[in-house]
Amino acid sequence: MRPGAFPRSRRLKRRRLIRPLFERGRDDVGRATAGTVVVLYRVVPRAATEGAPVQAGFAPGRRKTNATRTAVRRYLREAFRQHQGPLLAAFADRPDALTLMALYRGRDDDASEAIRRDLPRALDRLLGRLADAGPGTAPPDAPAS
Repeated sequence: MRPGAFPRSRRLKRRRLIRPLFERGRDDVGRATAGTVVVLYRVVPRAATEGAPVQAGFAPGRRKTNATRTAVRRYLREAFRQHQGPLLAAFADRPDALTLMALYRGRDDDASEAIRRDLPRALDRLLGRLADAGPGTAPPDAPAS
């Protein structure tokens, strides 16, 4: 598999893995924010993701048209694909896996530029929080920055 690929096995599609990311009051859900992008994440047992070290989903939020929604989702997916390497390396040898959902909360007219700028910063913050927490632990409940 080529290094920058984003195969189906890394796509977060299972409702039982997505729903906990959005439940309020959960201690095992972390949040990394940068500008217009919010990344919600959980560390789960590797068996839950069927062997994939990282699974990601993308939520563009409500948009004026479905075409805009699809375009924003495509921008999120492409930016993640280009910057997923450090996450994959961090979870390659761990017994657990990372599930994450990238949310875009900005304006439609500058979505491409904002996502290219903010998603890598949010992923860097996520990596920092995971490094602070250590393997096999719940994410720290540090305030989103």
